[in-house]
Amino acid sequence: MQSRYVGKAIVLSTALFVAVVTSMLVPSAFAQTKSKLTVLSEGDASTDGARQFVVHSALVGREYVVVVSPPPIFGSWVSADLKAAGLKRLEQKLPAIYALEAGYGIAGPMAQMMAGVATMSPAYVVSVGYGEGQANFHRTDLLHRSVTEGGVTYGGGGAKFQAFLTEELRPFLEAKYPLDPRKAILYGHSFGGLFAANVLADSPESFDGYVIGSPSVWIDPQVLAKLAGAAKRNGHRIFVAVGEEEDLKMLDGASQLAATLTAAPSSFKVEKRVFAGEGHISYYPLLTQAAFTWLMPPPGADRNAITPPPEALQRITGAYQLADGRVVTVTLKAAKAFVEVTGMPGESELLAETAQRFFLPGGYSVLFTFEGAMDAPATSLIVNMNGTELRASRKVQ
Repeated sequence: MQSRYVGKAIVLSTALFVAVVTSMLVPSAFAQTKSKLTVLSEGDASTDGARQFVVHSALVGREYVVVVSPPPIFGSWVSADLKAAGLKRLEQKLPAIYALEAGYGIAGPMAQMMAGVATMSPAYVVSVGYGEGQANFHRTDLLHRSVTEGGVTYGGGGAKFQAFLTEELRPFLEAKYPLDPRKAILYGHSFGGLFAANVLADSPESFDGYVIGSPSVWIDPQVLAKLAGAAKRNGHRIFVAVGEEEDLKMLDGASQLAATLTAAPSSFKVEKRVFAGEGHISYYPLLTQAAFTWLMPPPGADRNAITPPPEALQRITGAYQLADGRVVTVTLKAAKAFVEVTGMPGESELLAETAQRFFLPGGYSVLFTFEGAMDAPATSLIVNMNGTELRASRKVQ
């Protein structure tokens, strides 16, 4: 599993080091919100650290199955001797991607794999669906307005389902996991894509980003006019997609929606993709990969590593003691710098951004700044992770 999901040992060691660093940070105060949600059951969903919740919504009056897939430092491919460190609670708050239709069972595992190989930032994926043997109410939940076809009327439950997501599920999860409420993303496809478009139209501030795949605009054309009004408000990041081989009404709907979102004076940041040779369902894995990469690029992806002079690496080697007594050790191996925390397994390579500032590969926002004169050993080290700083002084040998 390790070679399949991670590819390089450095990814594991980097993820482990991040887990170690976060264990040093002052614990964040998670939201304390009373939720109307009733948790009927909770348990492991798989061996990759995902948890499954069966919940009852008081607002909708129905049960849902929610699977929370954490970022890969919690993953089962962490080897046995590293597992305890890998399972440490992450105090850095991360985005959550809310995938409708249970993420088709692949959104969560794909995000774990992508974050593991640093093609996206670490994030939680919350897959929302229905239990086995229960009626699938997606035609009710995902449509904000009722539709009559062949004498059968359905839909109209979108507002209640939206309230379930924003007023019940999100507060519950944001109190339980280190989720950043400012960086939530809604991911919908087909009816789910239409639902995401309606949430964006009615209350764009509900989510920071939106993935709208193959929106069924044909069944609810009113959404276009509502989106035109929303586009004049605060800018959001929106990924719109469709398969090239889908029927004409789906292709037209995606085009009309993207055009509405980008028409002046829109402040939305929109990316539209047509997946060549793909049908309605077949492009979903490609959509997941492309949308997650676009919406959640790895932190520091725009950083350029330099090759520092040998003396710059020599001056940072040594041991640095933190206020709590733990020691951060920097060593050289084959003209490369590596960092580890004494007493903890694993190490990670340090990449130089300047002769004094270094960063970790693998999509984690961790910077190391070595202080002191450039012609002498560094006197101290500042570790900055997601805006939180830790200072360590050089330990005298």
